[in-house]
Amino acid sequence: MKKIKITALLIVLGAGLAFAQGPRGEHPRGDMMKNKIEHLDSIVDLTEDQKTKITALQTDLKVKMKEARSNQDRDAMKALRDKHKSDIEAILTPEQNEKLKAAKEAKRADMKEMRSELKKYKDEQIKPTLKLKREEFDKSLTEDEKATISALRTEMKAMRANKKTESDGKPQHRDPEQRKLMKEKLDASLAPIVEAHKAELEKVESDLQPLRDTWKADMEQIKEKHDAVCKDKKCKGKKGKHKRDHADKGTMKYYKFLLMNFE
Repeated sequence: MKKIKITALLIVLGAGLAFAQGPRGEHPRGDMMKNKIEHLDSIVDLTEDQKTKITALQTDLKVKMKEARSNQDRDAMKALRDKHKSDIEAILTPEQNEKLKAAKEAKRADMKEMRSELKKYKDEQIKPTLKLKREEFDKSLTEDEKATISALRTEMKAMRANKKTESDGKPQHRDPEQRKLMKEKLDASLAPIVEAHKAELEKVESDLQPLRDTWKADMEQIKEKHDAVCKDKKCKGKKGKHKRDHADKGTMKYYKFLLMNFE
């Protein structure tokens, strides 16, 4: 089966070590620090002295990371995370570090298994349905509209390839100006197509909505099997800082449908 690549638009991807970052807007910072230390304690059985030292490291990291974020200095943020990891390893005993390493390896294996199960579900249950809906919808497009969509897909694919080359394949954040320019480009290219086929697109979304609810519930069950992984990786989904009004969210949903790539 050909792999479907659904273009990830205007989504900021980020990753950080467990001790450097955590879910925002859910708990006060003090609780987050306490929870992380308790999690580490559950793995390696920290002494009181170690807890005190790691708490001090966490407090120091919080101050320095705040400054780095305010300056949008990603290199400094990475250096702080790396140093924080090394500092914690220096506080732990060799036996504790081995336990921590084993726990991380087990979590990576569990994450790999979860991703494999989710991919299999999407390949077998979701992608064939989306592909069929796209094939049906494409029949209503003019040749010019198809050409516009194809050209935009090609351009965005090249942009993603360039970003991977520049960042050695690692996910990078898109700055607000780039995000704004991309939105303007999508509006200029796709908004007329959306307007011309609004009725067909609304019908597609109406047909898909009950299926999306089922897909979401099924995937949540898969994630619940890997509860320990999901607690750290926020499997329930990210709460982005970039809020859009309801109309804009609807438009972006149509853009994503138009830009689905069946290659």
